[in-house]
Amino acid sequence: MSKGILFQKKGKIFTCIFIALVVFLWLSISGINFAQGPSPKEVEKMKSIQIINPRPVFSLRLWLNKERGATYAPGEKIKISFQASRDSFVTLYNYDTEGRVKIFFPNRYSPNNFVRAGEVNSIEGVINPRTRPGIEYVQGFATTRAILLSDREKDLISKEFMPEVSKDYKAYTKKIKGIIISLPPASWASSNLLSYMVRPTTPPTYYGRIVATSQPRGAKVYLDNVYRGTTPLNLDRVTTGQHRIKLVMAGYRDWISTIMIVANQTRRVSAFLVPEINYDGSIAVYCNVSGAKIFVNGTYKTTTSSSKPKVLEEFRGRTYEITLIKDGYRTWVEDIWVYAGETTSLYVEMIKIKY
Repeated sequence: MSKGILFQKKGKIFTCIFIALVVFLWLSISGINFAQGPSPKEVEKMKSIQIINPRPVFSLRLWLNKERGATYAPGEKIKISFQASRDSFVTLYNYDTEGRVKIFFPNRYSPNNFVRAGEVNSIEGVINPRTRPGIEYVQGFATTRAILLSDREKDLISKEFMPEVSKDYKAYTKKIKGIIISLPPASWASSNLLSYMVRPTTPPTYYGRIVATSQPRGAKVYLDNVYRGTTPLNLDRVTTGQHRIKLVMAGYRDWISTIMIVANQTRRVSAFLVPEINYDGSIAVYCNVSGAKIFVNGTYKTTTSSSKPKVLEEFRGRTYEITLIKDGYRTWVEDIWVYAGETTSLYVEMIKIKY
């Protein structure tokens, strides 16, 4: 009994191995290459798309202009070749990354889909620039009678290249299957399933150049708030588009501009720096006594010194009321005009009060 059970288990193991080998061989023959293994969604899509004749008496072979595992970029040319082993009517379907079905052959440039045995035919197209990244498939059928295309599909083929005939590949595959499996096995053949990857596109980065100079030289250059050096300065590989450039030098006003960089062109920036004007004035208070309190417009600032002037800074150009107060002395008040960028001197003689 135990030997019988062991034999049955071994039989199941060998059966599983055999099935795995068959699946691997099927993927290889079909031209499908998944370096990292197909996702469950792709496996389901593959199974839904492929219709296999169990007992074909002739064949239809498809191949790409690239090796297995081919990748294409949106907008890139693609070439698909095919060969039938007997005279037949060939129809090729494209299943895009969004599950839509398009007729690849026949097309408006080759409307007659009857091909001779052994004859190699090729169709060239372009991957749609708006195609999403992912895997696309091509499946073909050869039949002894022209039965797969409806009048509507023939009309679409006459008007545009690779017309879309369905947005639902599952429903459309069922439609094809309903037509083709009713035929005798000797009157049709399915092709290998071609697959190729549409890779995502990276927008190209274009560069221009900036040459920055200033008068006087030696100004610090900031491009988009990043320090890049001092003038004169050449900046290469600056990305195209708008940029903010600022030149900074002590004692001069900041120079700021927004510039446009064009690919493969040099943008020259010449800045004439304007000296920074000090709009603030100051007041130097000379006094014959020390310790007198100084008020400006009623606000206390400091006290006087008889040995040196007290300088009050950062006053805009206008009139100010200056008041000096000290116990035992008469209060001194005077309005003075402060000039921008200048020091206004004020000489105060405090008078002692006699009792």
